[in-house]
Amino acid sequence: MQGRVVCATNDKTVAVEVVRLDTHPKYRRRVRKKKKYQAHDPDNKFKVGDVVQLEISKPSAKPRVFLLLRSHPEPGPRKLRLLLCCW
Repeated sequence: MQGRVVCATNDKTVAVEVVRLDTHPKYRRRVRKKKKYQAHDPDNKFKVGDVVQLEISKPSAKPRVFLLLRSHPEPGPRKLRLLLCCW
């Protein structure tokens, strides 16, 4: 899974928000659904706003069953320019 770090105040633990698209059962429109997961960050190297990859692992604490693998780069200027052109 891939998500964005939303809280990094705890020691060796970060909260990661994963956003996915799902179809509404009645209106058949695609809706964003969000869920927060606690993940283990052994080196405290991830900050708020980092896009990270999650992997299921052996629980290091009761709510922490995910391990952070790596950080993905933020969208570059080309991606940002494409987003701005659409408006």
